[in-house]
Amino acid sequence: MSKNDRFHFPRKQRAGVIFLVFIITAGVLSWRIIRTIRTPVVPFTAPGPAIALKKQQQELSSSATSTKEPPPGSARQTYSQKPGPFDPNTASEEQLIAAGLPIRTARTLIKYRAKGGRFYKKEDLLKLYTMDREDYKRIERYIHIATTRQSRRDFAPGRERPDIPAVIELNQTDAATLILLKGIGPGYAKRILDYREKLGGFIRVEQLSEVYGFPDSTYRQLKQKFTVNPANIKKLNINTAGEEELSRHPYIRRYLAANIIKLRNDLKKFSKIEELRQVPLINEEKYRKIAPYLSVD
Repeated sequence: MSKNDRFHFPRKQRAGVIFLVFIITAGVLSWRIIRTIRTPVVPFTAPGPAIALKKQQQELSSSATSTKEPPPGSARQTYSQKPGPFDPNTASEEQLIAAGLPIRTARTLIKYRAKGGRFYKKEDLLKLYTMDREDYKRIERYIHIATTRQSRRDFAPGRERPDIPAVIELNQTDAATLILLKGIGPGYAKRILDYREKLGGFIRVEQLSEVYGFPDSTYRQLKQKFTVNPANIKKLNINTAGEEELSRHPYIRRYLAANIIKLRNDLKKFSKIEELRQVPLINEEKYRKIAPYLSVD
């Protein structure tokens, strides 16, 4: 083999070498060009939202000038109530915030009560997941839990509590009286009173079974303890009430309210309640339910 033959490459090998050199050269040049023309991007963070967020956090944690979150579009409302003794089993949101609780913790406490929760001693407030020690220390001196009524655990099973009225008139009673009854805590007491307000009053004891979530077993056990005076109910004047007002009644609602207004427009005025039977959606059963809550003058 001659000296020249040693360094002789076949055509395909020469083409491969040339292509590889081309790829390497192109890669090096591309890397240098990109490195030369690339400019660093400096991130920009608008200061406005951050400042606003910090300010909002300071407002929520402030105990001296706590404010209630207003509904969208309304002016911000500030509580003017001064700190004072409060019972966590009955205190309003305003009282809790005035005593030094953050809005979130005050609302958690009220939700806890609405579900039937109750506080028997000051330290029970620390069970709230939003309550921290610092907030508790700030309000501790204002906490005053009523001790005039003994808790249920202080009474033997089946023994009648001495301070329970023999008969409770549903349209005049209050939450403090209702929670004396076995099976009714602050949550159910509030639901009963809220439903009474929406109805305008109870006309039958059986309406207690319509209260949201009220156990049927509790109703059957306690129904003999209640009485109602229908004279205490508030009536809606169907000649002057608007559709919105009518629709808020649990037995009427929006669609039926619209049909009542339509009939009123056709008649110009209701002269007697019985004319409601002309509304297609009102059958005899529905009429008997709503008639006691309505008037024409």
